[in-house]
Amino acid sequence: MSEAIEVVKRYAETATRSMPDDGSGKSAEQRLAELLELLDPEVRFSVPNSLPYGGEYVGHEGFLALGERFGKTWQVLDNGAAGYTDLGDNRVLGLYNPTFKSVATGRTVSFRVCEILTVKDGRIAQLTPYYSDTVELVNAVTP
Repeated sequence: MSEAIEVVKRYAETATRSMPDDGSGKSAEQRLAELLELLDPEVRFSVPNSLPYGGEYVGHEGFLALGERFGKTWQVLDNGAAGYTDLGDNRVLGLYNPTFKSVATGRTVSFRVCEILTVKDGRIAQLTPYYSDTVELVNAVTP
């Protein structure tokens, strides 16, 4: 397994554990510190503008802002299965099928998403998600 895939898997596992009630016995601050350690200080997240939390997020502050906006939109019910493919040049394709519940409407939606993640110096430097259908997500959060 490539180093890039190992980093991405560690990030995904840590992000999952960082959710409330993870049962690890660690404080939320400890779990967040572990997650930030896996992100480059200048990490970039590019989320489609059609989503309520869409936009460009840069650095740890950007990551925290994205997390806050995401958390006001969704409750993650299930992360679903994950698969990873090494694309070369320190890039990894992540494939996921999570289930979310809208905070605003209570509706649930299961969908497919792939992410292209770039790893630099053992940390995530860029993450761009590609959703199978953003209309489905927008409909779920629209009252």
